Amino acid sequence: MPDKHQDPQAIPDQLMQIAREQEGGAERVLDQIEVVQHSFEEIQALSKECQEILKALVPPSPELERLTERLEQIGFHADNGGYNIQGAFDLYQYQDVVRQKMERVGRSLIEVAHYVLGRLQPAEDHLPKMAPSGRDILLREPQMADLSKEDADSVVAEFLARALKDKAAKKAEG
Repeated sequence: MPDKHQDPQAIPDQLMQIAREQEGGAERVLDQIEVVQHSFEEIQALSKECQEILKALVPPSPELERLTERLEQIGFHADNGGYNIQGAFDLYQYQDVVRQKMERVGRSLIEVAHYVLGRLQPAEDHLPKMAPSGRDILLREPQMADLSKEDADSVVAEFLARALKDKAAKKAEG
């Protein structure tokens, strides 16, 4: 069992690390998908060009028709591959939305942690200014774990009560 006084990686930091890793991997996948899409487009263009050359050079025959059919099938498969590439781009966009949600959750956890730390140590001016964007939270330093569970529980309860009160006030205004 790990020692509780060791500096474990905080949950918001873990979320940010996962989001960063996911974004980096997704960018590499996107680069590869773009290469594949370009290859399919080239195959389509070459297939059409070969069909035109054959029709211009070779007199009509069953073999020419069969070869033209095969070139059309190659073009069809390239079209199908291009269609599937568009599906991969859609999945990439969905993945990016999930990454942004993870950043928002991480940012919310960081705000709660700063509030809790501020209530546990109100005399210290240790709270940094909050970052205006999700990317900036990737640069923050991890916070130490709470030292007293009872204090943390009361501060979290106070935070939630205040949040519910603020939400009810906003609802009443709207």
